[in-house]
Amino acid sequence: MSMAYYEPGSGWNLPPGCFDGDPNAPWNQVDEPACGDCAHCIEGCCDYGICELEAAISNEELAGATMADVANKAVDWALDHMRDGGEIACERFRP
Repeated sequence: MSMAYYEPGSGWNLPPGCFDGDPNAPWNQVDEPACGDCAHCIEGCCDYGICELEAAISNEELAGATMADVANKAVDWALDHMRDGGEIACERFRP
């Protein structure tokens, strides 16, 4: 059987001379850890989340504020700190 007709077990249409077990192939590379896989990620919506290490609003910022002001500040803060769960994790990554 020639290499031109080799059908790999994975079912992928691989170029001639390329095998499933090729260590340099992209599907055999280790994925970099993603932000969404971190233990510090507080999951949100649609693969987005907030890092719990950044999830703090100081009491000084909220002193004397009404409930509506606190709610508005919290929403604005959350929108500014949303992270894409698929982005490469930072140096504080913990599985």
